[in-house]
Amino acid sequence: MSNNIVQSKQPGVLFARYEQAIPVRGCKFSLSHIKDFYREIEKINKKFGESVILGLPRIEEMTDEQWQEHKDFLLEDGFRLTVTIIGWEDQSVYGDTAEIFDDEEIPKPIKSIHFNNITSFSRHAEGREPLNRVSVTIDFEKPSLFDPNPLVSEATQNDGIVNISASDITFFKAAQHSVEKNLLKNKTWYAAIHRNFAYDFGVWFIAMPLAIYFSGYYMNVILPEGSPFDIYRWPLFVYLAGLCLVIYRALTLYAKWAFPVNVLVENHDRALKHRLALGAVIIWLFWQILGTGYDLIVR
Repeated sequence: MSNNIVQSKQPGVLFARYEQAIPVRGCKFSLSHIKDFYREIEKINKKFGESVILGLPRIEEMTDEQWQEHKDFLLEDGFRLTVTIIGWEDQSVYGDTAEIFDDEEIPKPIKSIHFNNITSFSRHAEGREPLNRVSVTIDFEKPSLFDPNPLVSEATQNDGIVNISASDITFFKAAQHSVEKNLLKNKTWYAAIHRNFAYDFGVWFIAMPLAIYFSGYYMNVILPEGSPFDIYRWPLFVYLAGLCLVIYRALTLYAKWAFPVNVLVENHDRALKHRLALGAVIIWLFWQILGTGYDLIVR
């Protein structure tokens, strides 16, 4: 999470900007949660719009009534949050009101949700962006089940982010607070498995100790000391340890797929049986540790 104040200096002018990029990761949502967040950002944006409209120069050719209607139209149409909802098969629906989250035509399961206050403003400002802007992406994609990427130490790829850029500290703080209150509080219990170096931590403190333990035990079971093939005992140990690490990597990728970074309730994720399978593997490993430990004590 970065929080920067960007200041550009011109002769006699000091211009301050407040910027923050807030990752949206490890969270569980429902469409009603996202709708509530949308409405809060919409209110914040409307308040910003009112100050912009108030400062517009009067168009002399218009009557008082026409000028008021023009300002009302700009406030209504130029300070909306435009929404794009994308399905898993890349179907898209668009809208600029909160009602889109209740639309029966929403493609499900949903892959991502995007909204911002830039698009509606730009069409009334010759393509310029507003001074106070917010852009939201909530990503529900799953990682690949078998990822060939060797950089498994990196955080699981997810594009969920809220970008806030403002010249008004009130707008900035209000948007920031809304993100923390509506999005970041809904954390999943397993979010840590998707962080940077989670894989490395598991390798050093879980996988390698278990690999050494099981490899040493089964080396003695398969090739007892003093057997005719005694020379192959340590190569077997190395092979078994390597096999354990390969299995750990596969289970890690499986876990990241079965427990995705962000979850949307309405997607009705059917990964329950996979989570049960992972639970069964963990129980089996625990049972094996108890069984082999008892065997070593008895011996």
